[in-house]
Amino acid sequence: MKKALAILIALAAPGHVFADESWTGYQVGLQVGNQHIKAKGTGESNPTLGVHIGYLHDFGGYVFGGEISHDAAAKYTVGGVKKSAKTTRIKIKGGHSFGDTLLYGVVGYAGLDIGGTNEDGISAGIGVSYRLTPQVILGLEYLHDTYSSGGADTEADSVFLKASYKF
Repeated sequence: MKKALAILIALAAPGHVFADESWTGYQVGLQVGNQHIKAKGTGESNPTLGVHIGYLHDFGGYVFGGEISHDAAAKYTVGGVKKSAKTTRIKIKGGHSFGDTLLYGVVGYAGLDIGGTNEDGISAGIGVSYRLTPQVILGLEYLHDTYSSGGADTEADSVFLKASYKF
């Protein structure tokens, strides 16, 4: 019983490193967060829910890869009418791992669809991921998207809590 308790405490302790230390592999998961869209001097925040899929390769502590994500937010008011917002991002992701923790930055394409009005832009941000097990990863990510294709400058700031499964 004491051995089992000691093993359980060792596995649950932060800072432990799994036998498989590599971040290399495909990841798929869900994300929940908050998105604040600013356009034409007004801004509105709403919760958002999304999915992501990607691949990372670990080069001995330096980790690089890509990720595609799609989010759907609650309805935003545009011209007095409530419209739903959807954001699709294609990101390049890179950073440095510290055992079970990965600090990274992202940059890439962002597409925003608010009630049928589409805008193209760029997305940039930072994040941190932590491996709970060799396959289960939790993360926190901040993204800033800038759009100017619709004639009016639009910006979006998003914060996500991410849960991923690594294959």
